Amino acid sequence: MITRLLTICVCFFIFALLRYPAALTEAAAGAFSLWFSSVLPSLFPFLAAIGILLRMGAAEKLGQLCAPLTKPLFSLSGICAFPLAAGLLSGYPAGANTVAQLYEQRRISLSEARKVLLFCNAPGPLFVLGTAGTTFFGSPALGYTMLLAVFVGTILTGISYRSIPTDYNNQTPFFPAQKKEPFFLLFSSAVKDALLTSAQIGGFLVCFCVLQEGLAQAGFFALLSNALSFLPISPEFLQAFSGGLLEMTKGIHGVSLSPDSLRLRASAAVFLLSFGGFSIFGQILGVLRNVPISPFALLSAKIRQAFFSVLVFQCFYSIAETQAQKAVPVFSTHTATAFPTLYGLLSVLLLCSLLLERQK
Repeated sequence: MITRLLTICVCFFIFALLRYPAALTEAAAGAFSLWFSSVLPSLFPFLAAIGILLRMGAAEKLGQLCAPLTKPLFSLSGICAFPLAAGLLSGYPAGANTVAQLYEQRRISLSEARKVLLFCNAPGPLFVLGTAGTTFFGSPALGYTMLLAVFVGTILTGISYRSIPTDYNNQTPFFPAQKKEPFFLLFSSAVKDALLTSAQIGGFLVCFCVLQEGLAQAGFFALLSNALSFLPISPEFLQAFSGGLLEMTKGIHGVSLSPDSLRLRASAAVFLLSFGGFSIFGQILGVLRNVPISPFALLSAKIRQAFFSVLVFQCFYSIAETQAQKAVPVFSTHTATAFPTLYGLLSVLLLCSLLLERQK
């Protein structure tokens, strides 16, 4: 079933490239510019720095400090706090990339790697505050509320998976001592890995932006909005949100400009931030390399994380509502990225996540 679906997507991708060459070439150029001007400068230094810290043994030191928190909260060893911190501070897909490195170096077990991957991926603070909150919605206060919702939703997701068993108690015989390398050698290795990962992320970004534009040119999003026209939601919102499920940045921008209520628009933005879109999902799977994990489990976890984040946002929305309503949404290419219905929808998505989890 999945193979057939992927085959259809690839065939449509090729068809769209041949049918709408000008529009899709422009979309590819814009996505590449976005990656080169914003994603690469912001993500590459973080990936390189994390790689250096991992090779210098910082994960173990942080693990000793965080073990009193990670074991009761997530039933994980302290070293798993390192990829969680990397994901929260660096953004997608730094958390997954860190887990992959720790597992390949045999510093965490497979069961721990699979478990922490379910909640260690989140959008970076700069993107949430600078782009989603301040630039798209014109409200720093709303951006801070979104960031709080995303962070708390991530932690709640980890707690919800606490019952999954892990073998961290067998850590001592499983993990060999790390060999100390000369600094310039480990620096070179970290930079090389970070550059390769950044290039892979750029490829996913370009492909999904082109796919999104192809679907838009073919009228898919317009057809979807017409099919759901009975909902008390504007067509602009439906098209932007459905597009955001593929590539979140353009989706959040479109949602912020829709004529719907601020609460609905901001809640949808929080959902897209936590879910990340299938472009981010592909990036996460791409950096995992040799970590065997079910894509259904990851997808289920991302839906659950988005659900928790939106619920937290609803609790704190009133804090930023007054300031946010005074703001006017704007979009600038010079930003950090360069470019009762709601609850029913969330319930359906949560049900989908539970069904996906049974596919593991």
